[in-house]
Amino acid sequence: MKTTMLKILTASLLCFSGVTFTHAATNHTAKSTHMAKSSKTASHTADSSKSVMQKELRACMKKQQGEWVSYSHNGVTFNGTCEPNENGKLQFKAPAP
Repeated sequence: MKTTMLKILTASLLCFSGVTFTHAATNHTAKSTHMAKSSKTASHTADSSKSVMQKELRACMKKQQGEWVSYSHNGVTFNGTCEPNENGKLQFKAPAP
């Protein structure tokens, strides 16, 4: 009886440790893949934010402060007003929710 219980306990521990090591390896691979993707995404996000800012500035060209304006980015239309930014230029600002 003791040997049967010992064999069952040993087999259970071996199975559990195998699952733990497999999960750790999978988790490590997922983290390194995520880090590689996030570095690519960071450079893409910086370029994207520059183009968004340029579109927001262009939307307010020849407009006055507080004037209602809309512009489109990636197929989405945004509505808001032209307000001065930190550089004093009129830039699109979305209304507060």
